[in-house]
Amino acid sequence: MRPAILLSHLRACWQPLLITHLLYTLLAITVLAPLFGLMLKLTLMAAGTAAAVDQDIARLLLSPTGFIGAVFLISVALVFVGLELGALLLIARSSRSGDVIAPIEAIRFSLSRASQLLGLTIRLTLRVLLILLPYLVVVAGLVFALLTDHDINYYLAERPPVFTGTVAAALVLAVPLLWVLCLRLWHWSLVLPIVLMEGVEPAAAFELSKQRVMAYPAQVRSALLHWLLVVIGLSALPLLVLTLGMEIILGTGLTSLATLALALGLLGALWSALNVLITALNFGGFAAVINDLHDITGGNAADMPSPSTGDTRRSSMGALGITTVICVLAVGALALMLHQVDFRDDVAIIAHRGAAGSAPENTLASIQQAIADGTDWVEIDVQESRDGQVVVVHDSDFMKLAGDPIKVWEGDLARLRNIDVGSWYDPAFASERIPTLAEVLTVITASSANLVIELKYYGHDQQLEQRVVGLVEAADMAERVAIMSLKLDGVHKLKALRPDWTGGLLAATAIGDITRLSADFLAVNQGLASPAFIRRAHKAGKQVFVWTVNDPISLSHWMSMGVDGVITDEPALARQVLNERAELSPAGRLAISAALFFGKPETLKRYRDNSP
Repeated sequence: MRPAILLSHLRACWQPLLITHLLYTLLAITVLAPLFGLMLKLTLMAAGTAAAVDQDIARLLLSPTGFIGAVFLISVALVFVGLELGALLLIARSSRSGDVIAPIEAIRFSLSRASQLLGLTIRLTLRVLLILLPYLVVVAGLVFALLTDHDINYYLAERPPVFTGTVAAALVLAVPLLWVLCLRLWHWSLVLPIVLMEGVEPAAAFELSKQRVMAYPAQVRSALLHWLLVVIGLSALPLLVLTLGMEIILGTGLTSLATLALALGLLGALWSALNVLITALNFGGFAAVINDLHDITGGNAADMPSPSTGDTRRSSMGALGITTVICVLAVGALALMLHQVDFRDDVAIIAHRGAAGSAPENTLASIQQAIADGTDWVEIDVQESRDGQVVVVHDSDFMKLAGDPIKVWEGDLARLRNIDVGSWYDPAFASERIPTLAEVLTVITASSANLVIELKYYGHDQQLEQRVVGLVEAADMAERVAIMSLKLDGVHKLKALRPDWTGGLLAATAIGDITRLSADFLAVNQGLASPAFIRRAHKAGKQVFVWTVNDPISLSHWMSMGVDGVITDEPALARQVLNERAELSPAGRLAISAALFFGKPETLKRYRDNSP
């Protein structure tokens, strides 16, 4: 099917395609999302936990329970895609006769095939995983063999030849992987109509699809490539509208924040509506293409229903109903957005490794700069040296900071003190050396700031929790200190020693509801801190801190979202934003948050790394 013919077909039946897509979107929100959450909860319960974060996710997925659960979850998600495509297939087929079937009838037909689709998607998921597995094993072997001598942050920050070579090798190996994957997906491109239209069992559909595709390879390849061209062209339209709209809005020189918020909101609504329409057309185009290919390759559609009387009326009623639902949802979304904007600025500023944007991280210079910048809390990382000293350093070695491969646990304090940890930032800091926790506590005691201590675990800790407790209590700082870690077990050990102390969990990624885990606060990546997550955490009595936030728009956004603290390399900037927000109206704060809809701004400064 050539692009012009495909576009003509889409123009003829775009309304039922859009209605069907919207109905399935509503089904995904009201049915799939809760079902997905329930299945995820059951999987985690079977694994004996309420949630998993960071490295624990990999361990869970590699366990039998986690693997089976992941395959089933992916399959269920794909079932919804298959159900929508099944309905669109019927619409595409009926549109040929000029008597388009109603979306409700098409959806009823696809839902009746749900069990067959589940069997199909489970097999598809397993087949794709089997293709990916050798590649993942080889890449994991390369990483283990070549990128484990030093701390991962060194490789990410400095990108030495061994790192770029490993990445290049992974990319080269990805070429045959993509070839094989695309070839298999091409062979399987007709499995959906074969199962839905002919009632063939999913187990037999893959081989039958391959036979038919190989009998007409040129036609199948040409049709799918033409569809991809249409997808690329249509998908560029929302971006074009967004770009032109932003230029027009910025070119008008609006000075009223309320007017700016309204203009941005209208542009965002138009962009969202276009994306929904384009997605429906892309899906509908694929359905039309594989429907034609199914017929060309000798398939039959005896199992497909025909349009019944009253379909046109039902289609019109469906369009009216969908329009009503969209309007209600739009009003609800606006109300929710207004509700989420917090007009109270009770937000703590937490200096990440000190003022790491103005001085070398985790040094006395950065800590003193953070205090001078007016931070509420200073965050540091601690480990143990070989001789049992609690030292302030983030990575497992000093490659990133000084090009020294020594591991923290392999050197005594005197050896580690010889390392210049400041010159990498600026020669003016050449005298900086790693401080001990005791030295940091002395500096904090003399200030009005508080201290967040992150316990770093690299598998060589001795008595880290006990030593931290002893040093904090010796400095009489227990009331001004909070402890956190990426390892929940470490937090629990600390809480077992001092139940009254504040202990929190750090998380970069998570599955499940981490607000149910035993911690006093949650310090999470910005990607995890949705408004719903913040509400759940607060309902569970937990504070929420987000990291690492270094641009003014994002800082203001998270302050509006009601987080309890922002972890930043730029405490002076955060304080400035907080002061400026005091002069902003609610509409102004909303406009700033709305600006993130169009993308996170690039920061001019390059930070050493963005890890917690």
